[in-house]
Amino acid sequence: MQAQALRLPAPANEDAPVDTAAAKAVREIAERFGKLGVEITDISGSIGDVTRQLEGQTDGLHSVVTSVEQVSRANQAIQHSAEDAQRTASVVRSGLERVTGAVKLGLSAAQSDIEALSQGAQSISNALTEAVGTAQKVRAASDVIQSITREIQLLSINAGVEAARSGAAGRGFAVIAAAVKHLAEQTREATAVSAKQLEALVDAVDNLARSSGDNAAAARRASEESQGISQHIGELDSFSRSVVGLIGDIDAISGPTRDNAVAFAKVGDDLKALVLGVDMSSENLERASRRAESLVSISEAILGSIAASGVRTAQSEMIATAMETASTIAALFEDALARGELTNADLFDEAYRPIAGSDPVQYMTRFVALTDRILPAIQEKLLASNRRVVFCAAVDRNGFLPTHNLKYSQAQGHDPVWNNANCRNRRIFDDRTGLAAARNKKPFLLQTYRRDMGGGQFLVMEDLSAPIMVKGRHWGGFRFGLSA
Repeated sequence: MQAQALRLPAPANEDAPVDTAAAKAVREIAERFGKLGVEITDISGSIGDVTRQLEGQTDGLHSVVTSVEQVSRANQAIQHSAEDAQRTASVVRSGLERVTGAVKLGLSAAQSDIEALSQGAQSISNALTEAVGTAQKVRAASDVIQSITREIQLLSINAGVEAARSGAAGRGFAVIAAAVKHLAEQTREATAVSAKQLEALVDAVDNLARSSGDNAAAARRASEESQGISQHIGELDSFSRSVVGLIGDIDAISGPTRDNAVAFAKVGDDLKALVLGVDMSSENLERASRRAESLVSISEAILGSIAASGVRTAQSEMIATAMETASTIAALFEDALARGELTNADLFDEAYRPIAGSDPVQYMTRFVALTDRILPAIQEKLLASNRRVVFCAAVDRNGFLPTHNLKYSQAQGHDPVWNNANCRNRRIFDDRTGLAAARNKKPFLLQTYRRDMGGGQFLVMEDLSAPIMVKGRHWGGFRFGLSA
């Protein structure tokens, strides 16, 4: 089956009968509604842009509010910690002052007692040293007495011997010798006892003197150590003063932190009020956007009714071309099915397979090879036929556009923005306008919309579509994108 010939818009016939006044009025009304629809669409799109911006700002404000609340809680925690540290430091300071004072008093008294003990022990040690010296002298004298006693005993023995030799004449001398001998023996015995006692006394005094020396040395060491303890107490006092300074530093931190917490709490309240206002503005804009879309729908319905009334308007010829092109494409699809180029399931394939690495995402189906073969000749001819035609393409019932105009079917690069504007084939356009055109089953559908050209650029356009019916089954639609 050969493709049906496409009928392009015919030039105006200068010999046509003059339109009636009513027809002119209807056309003028249609033109005005068309312009009104374009303006409302642009306004609706702008409202949508502002709404999305506000939504983004609202999300940012919510994030800021959350962050402020977190910082506020952190400041409060710091404030509580600083206050706890201040109270703890105050308790430590009081305890240090109390302990330091008590230790100072006790150490001062102990130091005085240790000093007195040291001096007394030193005096006792000196006295005992003198006593040991005296005892040594006494022992030496005792030794002399013992020597004299021994000489007296020898003398008494000699006197007794001489008295015995003298006989009666020496009897008196013998009595004296006996008395001297007796006295010498008593002296020897007394001297021996005294020597033993003196020896014991000397040993005791000597031991006491050594012990006293050890005690005196210990007392000196204690005195020296008490001076070291005094130094440590001084360090403890210095530490106590450092704690006092730390309390002052904590006070210096706690005050600003407390003020900061109050300020952040106020900022949080102000931000919450701002977020509430932005939320209300977003809701108002959303309502305005819905009302604007409703106005667009009303304007489109009126234009459709006028176009369907039989009165020729600026869209009449394009409407006829769209309907005829949709029928031509349907016939070509049926012809391909009849030749067995693909099955009915292939033609209505909805298993959209993403093309790896594409951005924006492109898809493939089992009917793309067919559309790539038969659609470019039709679409490129229509694209060149009228300056108002920005694009023309067939889409399936889900908005999938398999084969676009050549200038919109370039190979994707690394820039998603450029890809969005120049690589529009193999993509699904399921926005309000695209999905309505894809699923419309009326003879035609005339819409006004803003086309996203990428990079934040939009173009207000008219969308004219006609359904493509294959053997009574709705495949999709043929779309014209017309400049407004």
